Amino acid sequence: MLVLLVVLTLFFVVFPKRALMQRLYNDTVLDTLSLSYLQNILRADVRNTDAALLLARHHADTIDPRALEDQVASHTRSADARQRELAHTLLIRAFERQLGSGSAASRADLRQRIEALLNRLVQTPLAANLAHDYAALAYRLNLTELASRLLRPHLADASPAMLEHYGHEAQAKAEYLLASYYFLLARERSTRLEDMRRRYRLGLDALVATGQPSQALEQAERHLGALESDLPTLRYLTRLALAAGQPDVAARYARRLVFRQPVARGTP
Repeated sequence: MLVLLVVLTLFFVVFPKRALMQRLYNDTVLDTLSLSYLQNILRADVRNTDAALLLARHHADTIDPRALEDQVASHTRSADARQRELAHTLLIRAFERQLGSGSAASRADLRQRIEALLNRLVQTPLAANLAHDYAALAYRLNLTELASRLLRPHLADASPAMLEHYGHEAQAKAEYLLASYYFLLARERSTRLEDMRRRYRLGLDALVATGQPSQALEQAERHLGALESDLPTLRYLTRLALAAGQPDVAARYARRLVFRQPVARGTP
């Protein structure tokens, strides 16, 4: 015990407190010495936010996710940007773990808590990476309007290529609804026919990956635009409508292929 105290004292002397905390924030894994250092700080001062957050991060995947949520939620209002970002990151992790388990009642309660938080966050500046992660949560809970409001400030000037990149990133994490949002927004901002066609299909395919071909077909109508006379797109939509179990819609697109007439929406 005496040796540990001596080592911790030297640890503190060698590294100025500010530099040491920055190093601990940068380290994704705490070694035994760093862990002991933070535990001693928190024992001496239970209100030390840095120590509390870094220890919460260390235990984030092992403690009860609701307990993690309770530990870090208040720190999302911290005046310190570094503390605030870590608190949000841990809160997102806590929410994700809870979404993967629990009863229908607990899930409904979780949805209410997340919705209340997101309604607050859309009123305040939020880092782009956090906005994307919260939007992914919102889409999983069908809070699509809140997701759009979270993302809007960060995507106002995003190029179609950047939006497509975001879409692929979301898709790689199986966040298909968010991926579809990015791809279809990229399609809306594209000017070349080939780009519009590719991003349009990417957006609809991401929706199909959720097991909801009917929803993909709804979005297909909404985002068709300049592609309504594009024959490869019409062939794609014919197949999509058949996969969605809507042969009447498939027949409309098929007739458009044959007769080159505008799609008469809402009619068989």
